[in-house]
Amino acid sequence: MTVESGQRPVSPSRRNGVGAPADVGRLRDLTLHLAKRELDVTHRMTALGWAWPLVRQLALLGVLVFVFSNVVDLGIDNYATFVFTGLIAWSWFATGITAATSSLVGQRHLLFQGRFPAAVLPIVALTVPLLDVLLALPVLLVLVATSEGIPWTVVLLPLLIVLQLVLMAGVAWLTAGASVFFRDVPNVVGVALLLLFYLTPVFYGLRDLPERYERLLQLNPLTTIVEAYRAVLLGDPAPGAGRLAAVVGVSAVVAVIGFVWFNRVQHRFVDYL
Repeated sequence: MTVESGQRPVSPSRRNGVGAPADVGRLRDLTLHLAKRELDVTHRMTALGWAWPLVRQLALLGVLVFVFSNVVDLGIDNYATFVFTGLIAWSWFATGITAATSSLVGQRHLLFQGRFPAAVLPIVALTVPLLDVLLALPVLLVLVATSEGIPWTVVLLPLLIVLQLVLMAGVAWLTAGASVFFRDVPNVVGVALLLLFYLTPVFYGLRDLPERYERLLQLNPLTTIVEAYRAVLLGDPAPGAGRLAAVVGVSAVVAVIGFVWFNRVQHRFVDYL
């Protein structure tokens, strides 16, 4: 059947076949290509280029260190490295989820191209700030090396990055898909991230809180992830094996639910874009 002039184009997912086996290598190359293009566009004609994300993190780090080391002393040793570790994990999550939520609406022209895999766009939005994390990590490691020495557990860092990526991918597919149907979703995500920042031990220690609040914050998967980052990078006490296993399970479940739901509804994206 031919498409009559003026009729909406057929959704890419219908032409492609929802649930068809994907070429993993092709999707990986496409993701990296789009991420590189996004980085080039973002940093083009700027004086500092790729250094801007690091500058923003260091600026926030300076404010937090000044306030909570001089004005309200939390009594945390090596506070700069403590906060920087939390900021790296948090900044990736907040920046990535914010960008992923609007990725389908912002790149709608790609979804009208035949056989374009829509699920790639939220992952591209997560990959761009991941590269910022990789640029910030050497700075953090230098700070750690000069203050207390780098623990051997740093070799476990790639596992944490993968774990956080899995959790973020599931959330990104859910929020990106929902934002196509409900344009209020990016605003809701923005408010939720603002609240979640204070419910994640980025600039304070979880064990310094009253026990009832500590248990409440442990329900937040990012709490365990941030603590795990500090354990492998700073040698801080690690979250319990049970908590880590629970976060691994939750991340996997969220990723599966997000991907399955995204595949089921993506054939409707063109009608709403």
